[in-house]
Amino acid sequence: MRRPGSLAHSLEARTVAVMLLAVLAVHGGALLLYRQSAAAAADEAFARQVANQLSLARDAVMRRPPPERAAEAQALSSPHFEIGWSAARPPGPGPASDSALTAFRDRMAAIEPNLGPGLMLAMEGGEDPLHQRDLGGAFRLPDGSFLTFRSAHGPSLGSVGPWAYLSTAMAILVGVAAVILMHWIAKPLRDLARRTGEIGYGPPIPVPEAGPDETRGIARALNAMQGRIHAGVSERIQALAAVSHDLRTPIARLRLRLDAVAENTERTAMAADLDDMQAMVDSTLAYLRGDADPEPRQVTNVASVLMGIADASADAGRDVAYHGPGRALANVRPVAFRCALENLVDNGVRYGTRVRITLLVEEAALVVRVDDGGPGIAPEDVARAFEPFTRLEGSRNRNTGGTGLGLTIARRSVEADGGTLRLGNRPGGGLRAEIRLPRPAPG
Repeated sequence: MRRPGSLAHSLEARTVAVMLLAVLAVHGGALLLYRQSAAAAADEAFARQVANQLSLARDAVMRRPPPERAAEAQALSSPHFEIGWSAARPPGPGPASDSALTAFRDRMAAIEPNLGPGLMLAMEGGEDPLHQRDLGGAFRLPDGSFLTFRSAHGPSLGSVGPWAYLSTAMAILVGVAAVILMHWIAKPLRDLARRTGEIGYGPPIPVPEAGPDETRGIARALNAMQGRIHAGVSERIQALAAVSHDLRTPIARLRLRLDAVAENTERTAMAADLDDMQAMVDSTLAYLRGDADPEPRQVTNVASVLMGIADASADAGRDVAYHGPGRALANVRPVAFRCALENLVDNGVRYGTRVRITLLVEEAALVVRVDDGGPGIAPEDVARAFEPFTRLEGSRNRNTGGTGLGLTIARRSVEADGGTLRLGNRPGGGLRAEIRLPRPAPG
């Protein structure tokens, strides 16, 4: 499964890959064109030059008697093109075996047919780096003697020359510049994606309007959208909070009137109903205050909070126990985090009678597990359990049904601290609520 946000699937990586492939394709085409045009033209000019020099030397040497031919050949030599004469076959090169050198010899023979089919060529490289690709050879004269030659340089024969190395270096520089440029262009998009991922967990987060016009337009639209959504949600939250708060007054009046009623079954039922109404109002107000909670985050000993909850629950006669280290730090809002854990423990006790709180310390996170001994929930109901005012148990009894906001408040609180809350059935039975909190950086 593809991991969201991975580099291999990012717009920056794909664009860089396309640009580098384009640079490689252009560079490869340029090298091929060089080999087929520039190098071929240079070899053609060199073949014509050598063939003409050998033809002139052949005519000049043949006009001299044999005793004077060696001196004549030496007189025709230059520092860059040595010519020699031998009455017998020299111990030099034989027929060219390299296909490129054979093609070069045929080209020389086509330019000067009087060189004869017996023209022998070889690349006479020595230890001197300046003469690694000298061209040498010999051909038979009509009287049976041989004319030898050696050029101070040879044909390229399709080899890679300095121009190819220079073009390769330029291609590498262009590729590096393309990567740096694309990284710079994609930075506003990365910042936009990061800031967008933080939207929805509190007050509006202004997205910087930076980068190209398209990125600025997206950021501007996101900021405007946040403003509209936040304004609409705030109005509804204020209205609902006002209604919930106002309900406390009639509930208080009903409690006063209930005190005048004699003790009986109806009075007990009415008191339970008022308790339910009070719990619903308190839970609703706590839920609505979630986004506007001013409590700051601070490094907190999570283990101490968990032990305090377990001890308080045990003192109240509930079967709650803690297992884990005595110290484990995380950057959370202490009061909100404690309320979230108390909600999870209350749910576990309500539905499973027995709760075990376990704290595990991993390299980058703290893992808090709240396990109960209840029947668990159906897998298809896991996501629905976090919806506000949703109760998977259909009873209206406060001791079993609750208000449907405990898990919602707990998850919102944990996510506001940068953590996650997941539900799942344990293999041995019961429900497990698992919280993962990032550990603070050392120092």
